Amino acid sequence: MTRRATTIFLTLLVLCALVAPALAESKQAKALREAGDLVPYAPPQAVLTALFTVDENDPKAIYGPISAYVKSRACPATWLIEKGEKARLERFASLKEATPFEFSLTLEEDCAGKVTHTVFVTSPGSTPEAWLKWRSQFHGRKAEGHYGAALTNLKKAEAAGLTPTAELRFLAVNGELVTKNLEDVLRAEGRLAPVFDLEKGQRTGR
Repeated sequence: MTRRATTIFLTLLVLCALVAPALAESKQAKALREAGDLVPYAPPQAVLTALFTVDENDPKAIYGPISAYVKSRACPATWLIEKGEKARLERFASLKEATPFEFSLTLEEDCAGKVTHTVFVTSPGSTPEAWLKWRSQFHGRKAEGHYGAALTNLKKAEAAGLTPTAELRFLAVNGELVTKNLEDVLRAEGRLAPVFDLEKGQRTGR
């Protein structure tokens, strides 16, 4: 074997070594997609530009837009949606007049040995009142008292032109649900600063 042929051969071996982990990781991501009945999906612009909260019960800040969260990921990210949810969206899209409704999307972050699924629940065109109304379905009359402070803070954000229309609801790593407070997880990660401080009722200036 000539020196040039040897160099080419060694280069191919190195490339194969680099590609192999990625292919293995793709298999892991594929398995999780199949388990969750998830398929690729292109979110509408209203979702990508949406601001979002993280804590379902007591949000401390507003983050976003969602596209900024996607850009902050360290590994390749792909949008996914459950097949049943996709069919539901298609039914709503066929209606002439459809009021704002909630639906969920999953952002898959595919790292070596670690696949993270971030689930966003979005409701384009929503308002703080709609945010409370949704929770009233589960808590009845207690909702206003339980979420009163959060509603007041969300209205302050609305007055500042920063109304969140999405929520980071779940986070799963390699198929295991993260049980920690997700807002704490996002803050500790330090990749995405909030745009509005709900506790102080003001923009963060970032």
